[in-house]
Amino acid sequence: MRQEENNSEKKLIALAKEGDLKAFESLVRKYQKSIYYLCHRMTGAHQSADDLSQEAFIKAYRFLSSFKDGMNFFTWLRKIAVNNNLNYIKSNKREELLGERENMIPDKASSTNQELPQDKLQRNRLEQKFTEALNALPVKQRIIFVLRFYENQSYDEISQLLQLPKGTVMSRLSRARKKLRDLLSDYI
Repeated sequence: MRQEENNSEKKLIALAKEGDLKAFESLVRKYQKSIYYLCHRMTGAHQSADDLSQEAFIKAYRFLSSFKDGMNFFTWLRKIAVNNNLNYIKSNKREELLGERENMIPDKASSTNQELPQDKLQRNRLEQKFTEALNALPVKQRIIFVLRFYENQSYDEISQLLQLPKGTVMSRLSRARKKLRDLLSDYI
């Protein structure tokens, strides 16, 4: 089944490279949530994430001809999105992100119908506190934390993506974890 899906994606990419907008729209639909969530976690704001994820797809379409066959399309797309986010964060360093930090991003796995109301309330509070703590991290630490734990990237992949030495990635991640522990010490 996985091979079938891979072949289907390759066909969509080939068609999109030839100018087929419907094929590219299929790729957008397949990855739009993942790219949006990545952007949201990096910026902490819905509007910014929405704009940045759209911009990533626009850039992907514009540079689709440079996509090399055999590469992983999602990895390529994620790199475009991360670079967009980094540029956005650098250019808006001193500005507050539209003041619209959301409490949490819905998680498919965490919503159960059998959960007691007090348990759900406690979980929601903890998720809100975690999101606040994540957004309080310095940008350089938050980006690495998001890539490592939300995007499941290895140290080497993060190092390559951000063009940083592996040791820098590891030390920033260590500092991010410590800061999160400190910020959440009252809740866990």
